[in-house]
Amino acid sequence: MKFILREDTVSLTDFARNTKKHTEELAECGRPRILTQNGKAAAVVLSPEAFEKMAHDAEEYELDLRLRDAIRDVLDGKRGIPAEEAFERLRKRTALRRKSRG
Repeated sequence: MKFILREDTVSLTDFARNTKKHTEELAECGRPRILTQNGKAAAVVLSPEAFEKMAHDAEEYELDLRLRDAIRDVLDGKRGIPAEEAFERLRKRTALRRKSRG
């Protein structure tokens, strides 16, 4: 997620006074808004869509790291657990999820 420092930095006071304008701009441009207090960055505000994308990207990155580690373990001869045990664990987790939804 990119931002343009000159355009995307506003004071907390300005953001509070012009909240509607700023939130509309956030939705329009999709970039974060950096809020300053006494000339220093104090907070970052995102549109819900930008936050969802950032959260999704972070989750995907974490899954990629886990997959890379798992592949490295297999290549290093660490085979993990037997398939029967893995499938049994998956069946139990699936059953628990179904119960909690039902």
